[in-house]
Amino acid sequence: MDLLESLRSLVLVANCESFSLAARRAGTSPSVMIKRVNAAEWHLKLEVLKRTTRSVTLTEGGRRILPSLQTLVHNFDDLMASLRQESPGAAGLIRIKISPELAEGGLAAVLSSFLKAHVGLRMEVVLLERSVNPDEEGFDICIDFQSRAYPRVTEIPLFVCRFVLCAAPDYLARHGQPSHPRELQRHWTLAPDSVGKKWMFRAHRRAVTVDVTPRLMSADGQGILNAATRGQGIALLPTYLCGPALAAGTLIPLMGDYAPVETWVTASVPDTKVDLPRIRGLIEWLSRMPA
Repeated sequence: MDLLESLRSLVLVANCESFSLAARRAGTSPSVMIKRVNAAEWHLKLEVLKRTTRSVTLTEGGRRILPSLQTLVHNFDDLMASLRQESPGAAGLIRIKISPELAEGGLAAVLSSFLKAHVGLRMEVVLLERSVNPDEEGFDICIDFQSRAYPRVTEIPLFVCRFVLCAAPDYLARHGQPSHPRELQRHWTLAPDSVGKKWMFRAHRRAVTVDVTPRLMSADGQGILNAATRGQGIALLPTYLCGPALAAGTLIPLMGDYAPVETWVTASVPDTKVDLPRIRGLIEWLSRMPA
C-alpha cells in the first residue's frame, strides 16, 4: 500500500474526525480509509487516532505529529504541481483558517467564488476563533482581524475593515443617544470578539479611547447584530455586517463626529508557501474584497 496515500488518508480522517466523512471527501469507502490509516500508524509506529463507536479523536502523540504530517503531504502536492508546471492558482489544496465572524461577513462567499474560478483547486476551510500559527498547525493561510508575529510566517495586509457605532430606534427612544464616546460607559453595549472592550474613535485628528463593559460579547457576529436590531444595546459592528440593517433603518448610526478606528484584515502565510502560485492568486483575490 502506498505510504503517502496512507498518510494523506490519516490526515484527512484526523481533520474530519470521522472515517465516513473522510471517505466521502476522498471518494472511497470507510473500510478503505480504515485500512489506509492502519497502514500509516503501522509505518509511524504510533497510535495517532483514538477510535470509539461514536468518535475519532487525536491521541497525545497524534496532536504532536499531525502538523508535520500535514506539512509533508502539502509539500509533496506542491512539488508535484511544480513538476507539472501548472498555471498560477490552477490546482492543488489550500488549507485555510478563518474566524467564524469573517466567514459570516462574506469571506466564505469570497473563498467560494475563488474556488469556482479555479476548477483545479481544492479547499479545506477551518473556522477557528483563536489565533493560529500556520507553520506549526499545517495551514497554508490564516485570515484574521489582527496579525500576530510568528517565526517563519509572513503577515500580508488584505483589506481595511471599517466599523459603525449603531443602535436600534427602540433602544435610542428608551435610553437616548450618546454624543461623546465617554457616554458609552453609561449605556448597554454589544461587541463582537474582534472589537473587544476597548473602543477607539478618531475626531479632529485626535484619538479617543473608551473602555466599555459589554452587556453581550460573542464570536457570533450575527448574534450581536440581531441583539442590536432588537434594541438590546449600542453595538460597534463592521460595515459589511450591519450595512443592510442601516440601509433598512432598523439600526441608526451614532456619533457622526467620532469615527470608529478601522482595522486591517491580514493573511498569515508560512514563509515556505508565500510564493506558491495558488497562494499568491488567493491573496490577490482577497485583497479586492470590499471593506
